[in-house]
Order: sequence, then C-alpha cells, then structure tokens
Amino acid sequence: MPRLRTLFVWAAALLLGAASQAQVVRPSESIYVLLRGGVTGYYGDLDKNSDGDPDQATPDIQDGFEDPGFGVGGEIGYLFNENLSFGIGFMYHDVPALNDGFQFDGTNNVQGGEAYQLQGLFRYMPFDSFRISPFVELGAALVSGQGTENERNNGGSDDDVFGYGPVVGLGADIALTPQFSLFLGAQSTVVFPDVALDGADPGAFGDPTDDADYDILTTLGGGLKFAFRAPYTAVEIEGLECPAELEAGESGSFMVMTNDDATMPVTTTWQWGDGSTGSGMTTSHTFATPGTYTVTAMVMNEGGEDSESCLVTVVEPPTPPALAGCRATPTSVNVGEQVTINATATEAEEVMVDFGDGTTASSLPARHAYSETGTYTVEIMASNQYGDDVCTITVTVGDSYCANITELNPVFFGYGATTLTADATSRLDENIEILRRCPDICVTINGYSDGSEPGDALRISQARADAVLQYYVSQGVDRERLRAVGRGVDPAANSKEDPGPGDSRARRADSIPSSCAGF
Repeated sequence: MPRLRTLFVWAAALLLGAASQAQVVRPSESIYVLLRGGVTGYYGDLDKNSDGDPDQATPDIQDGFEDPGFGVGGEIGYLFNENLSFGIGFMYHDVPALNDGFQFDGTNNVQGGEAYQLQGLFRYMPFDSFRISPFVELGAALVSGQGTENERNNGGSDDDVFGYGPVVGLGADIALTPQFSLFLGAQSTVVFPDVALDGADPGAFGDPTDDADYDILTTLGGGLKFAFRAPYTAVEIEGLECPAELEAGESGSFMVMTNDDATMPVTTTWQWGDGSTGSGMTTSHTFATPGTYTVTAMVMNEGGEDSESCLVTVVEPPTPPALAGCRATPTSVNVGEQVTINATATEAEEVMVDFGDGTTASSLPARHAYSETGTYTVEIMASNQYGDDVCTITVTVGDSYCANITELNPVFFGYGATTLTADATSRLDENIEILRRCPDICVTINGYSDGSEPGDALRISQARADAVLQYYVSQGVDRERLRAVGRGVDPAANSKEDPGPGDSRARRADSIPSSCAGF
C-alpha cells in the first residue's frame, strides 16, 4: 500500500524530542472538549501529482496536497486516566480536488468538494508526565463525500454512498496549563468503498485506470484541548515510622509521610494486625498481647492509593518486684526477745530489711532482737532492674522488768538540810538506771520534813523534792517525766523512834513510779 507509507512521513518528526524532561500532571477521569483544524489533503482517483499522471504508482507526500483544502472539527470525550481517552468527533473538510470528479454520463467538473466525518477515537499518550508527550490515535469513521450510486446500479436514480474505515493519527501534546493543552499532529482516514469519498470508482464500473479500492483523507494541523476537571497528583508513601519493639500494654507512635504535592484531601487508615484499625497520618496504638504484628498504612486521595507495611514485635512487659503478706511475728516483744520479719517477694533480685534501729538484713525471713524499748517501723524493700516495692510493719518493744517496777529508792536528808549527800546520789543513780531502761515510767517526787526542823516544813519539803528532780535532770532524765511536790511534815514521823533530833526517816524524798500515760 504505497499511499499509506507516505501519509505519516512528516508526522514522525513530531515524535523526535517529544519526551521533555519537564514534569507535569495531566487530568484524568474528566470530560474534555477538543477543537482542531488544519490543511487537508486527498489521496484518491482525483489527486494530482507533479507530472499530471493520476495513475502514478508511487505518489509522494505532495500528491495529496498539490491542491489542498482545509478541515475543521471538534470532539468531546472522556479521559479514563492520564494516558488513555476516548472521544466522539466531527470533521468538516473542504477539498478542491474533489471538485474535479467525473461521472460516466459524459459530464465533468461536478460541483462540490466537501466531505464530512463522524469519528470515534481512542487516544493513547505514553509519557503523560512530560510537558511534551507524543500520542497515537486509533478509531473508525463514517464518511459522507461525493459518492453516489448512478442509475446503472439503482434503476435510474442516484443515491448517496457513505464511506467508512479506520482512522489513525500521530502527534504531540503540549501541556500549557493543568487543564489546557495544545496539540499538533496528522490524522488520516482510509475510506471504503472507493466511490464514497470522491464519487469516482472507475474500476468498479469497468474503467481499468483505477487500481485502488479505497481513498485517503489526511489533515495536518493541530488544536486545543480542555479538560473540565483539574488534574491531581496521586498520593504516595515516602516513609513509614514504626517502633520495632513494644511491650504489651505500651503505647507506640506511628507516622506515615507522603509526597508534599499530593492532591488534598488525603485519607490515612491503619490496619494494626490485631483486628483493629486506626486513622490519621500520626497516631498511636497499644497491643494487648505479645506477638509479631504486620502494621499496614494506607493513604488515599482522588489520584489513587498507596500502602506500606512494617513489623512490630510485642514482648511481655518487664515485671517489677512485688511484696505481699508483710508481717512481724510477734508484733510486740520485750527487749532482748527475738522478732521474725517475713513477706512473700516475687520477681525480686534483692531484698533488704531495715529494722528501724539502725540494723538491717538482706534476706527473708529476718530475725532480730531489740536492745531498747520503743515503737519501731520495720521496712522491707524488694528490688530488681525494673523497679522496687516497699512495705512497712510496726513492732512494739517493751520490757517486762519495767512492768514490775513499783517503787524506787528514797533518799534521806540531814536535820534541816536540803542538799543531797553522797549516799543520796548513789541511791538516785540506781533509780536513774531503771528510768533509762524504762522510758515509759514517769516519777512523782514527794518531799517530806519531820516536823521538828527549824523553819517552814512545807518549804523544806519542797526544796528536798526539787533537789532530787534537779539531779535526775542533770543525769539525762527528761524533765517531762518528773514532778516534784513538797508534802510538808510526814504524817508518820515519830521523833521517839530516832535518838537524834526529830525523825531521820521522815527527812526524805520519795520517787514514786507511774505510767507516763496521762502523767
């Protein structure tokens, strides 16, 4: 088919250099309209070549354009995506060469020269992201030209003959704005039957000069295309941040990063791999049980969707130690008696017992004897690398010796004297040892006179009680534990029982022990 070899020679140049490096975004999923126009050439029984021979076997590109016309038209269609579209178009051609048709009834120069096409076209653009991208067109057309069936074949009346055939095209699309583009290209329609376009089919009616059973209509030109919907940029995941390991019950942070030029809005959803879902470009999640989970992030916009996954290993959380059943057996002991401290410690790497008196132990059960009375707070601490736990116990330490103390040493004074003798201080020192051992004992000091001493008996007795009190205090006994009372003359005094003046046993100070409770 020599004519077809020459139809698109010029169009090949449009494809050279078309793959521009400038990146653009073209519309998709949109209705578009297209207006086109250009120079129309005709290849058929009536075209003229350079030597005037209409039967030249190998016509060149100028054959069809020696007497060119023009073509204009439009198209409406749908962009399935950035690469592929389909449209319905109409083309009007005014081609002078078609006026040179002839009929077999002896007349020439039939008036006309017009042709019409109704087209259905698929258009494919392989490099949609380039500002200048080549495209190819393929479809079919219904053609109305000069063709009629004359009376020889139709009982004496002439009827229009419509042509049909494939449409092919090549060109380049140049993006001007996100929705407008300019295109340049060549489009040809091969028309069957031969008579439909130019009204001349000599071979079909016995004329041996016609050796082709088709005609070709070609338009070189361009036009503008407008998409009603603006293009959008598909969202793509450029990064995913996931914790590699979490503890069961621990909240982990997750983030997905997408291309900055993605058309908004962008929706982000998460599949956590444990049956639950989430949303948001930045979010958090807590896994309840240990295991390995495939976490999938999915982003979506009008341009499509993208997804990416990561693995999260969930482990058992570290267990801090725990203490239970903290106890002291018994809770009340006497000085020198042993108390046992015990508890149930789980997950403990170290245990320490502080008995509250400055001594400690490093294991359970722990046994201890207190040397002094009092109330002690025992602290048990269990620890490991993940934390510690503490419990406290109260232990009361008493002294059975103290419970049996009902009296203390009295001290005696010389006649009319209120100062302590060496014997008196020695007796008081014995009392002081008891008071130190028994901190819960308080003392009431009662001072007495024998009634025969010169001066005021009440004053003398008070001075004797105060002297004892001052000595106790000077030896470290708490003043709050002491009370001094002058009682005056001892009612039991009897001067006849003592050879000296007065009654020496009545010249004394008694230390009366009692509980400090309510003292």
